[in-house]
Amino acid sequence: MSNKITIFLAEDHKLVRDAWKLTIEDNSKFSIIGEAETGAEALEYCSKNKVDVIIMDINLKDGSSIEVIKQMIDTLPKVKIVVVSMLNVYSIIKDLYKTGISSFLTKNSSKEELIEAIKKAYNNEKYYSSEIAQLLLERDNETINTLNSREIKVIQFICEGFSNKEIGINMKMSEKTIEGYKTKIFKKLKVFNNIGIYCFAQKNGLINS
Repeated sequence: MSNKITIFLAEDHKLVRDAWKLTIEDNSKFSIIGEAETGAEALEYCSKNKVDVIIMDINLKDGSSIEVIKQMIDTLPKVKIVVVSMLNVYSIIKDLYKTGISSFLTKNSSKEELIEAIKKAYNNEKYYSSEIAQLLLERDNETINTLNSREIKVIQFICEGFSNKEIGINMKMSEKTIEGYKTKIFKKLKVFNNIGIYCFAQKNGLINS
């Protein structure tokens, strides 16, 4: 057991975790030692236990995991992080790349890519799925690429019907700050109301259709 690569899963959808498990446990070199539904739980567990690789979504039950990822990289330098997300937006990839993550996959990635990402991360190598690599090569000035990760999170909350106050509570920001984000979002998307935001988000894959 000691020579196996120890893996921790941070994902708030059980079906997704179970799918990861089926793929990972099929490889005799890997051992899953824990799992969590929030970034805070993942950080706490990995701070107290020996973990080689963390596989985590960037949107967990307690919100965006980008800040948690930054904390992990600062406090757990030996732990490698493989990010898996349904979003393939350049601005988010750029933010995560700056944090020093090992690998980035989308939820469209194959089982083979997940295995390769784990191996690469463990060996201190970077890995990006074919979808992410293509996006990095083709990065352009499309509107969606002007959005940062917090603006995308605000858009997702708006599409779920949250008020400014509720978004502020979830993102631990003031209602006024959220209003400021919305003003910037309206300007970037060139829309005038929440319906415009919803249509944009649906068209560009920021929410599930």
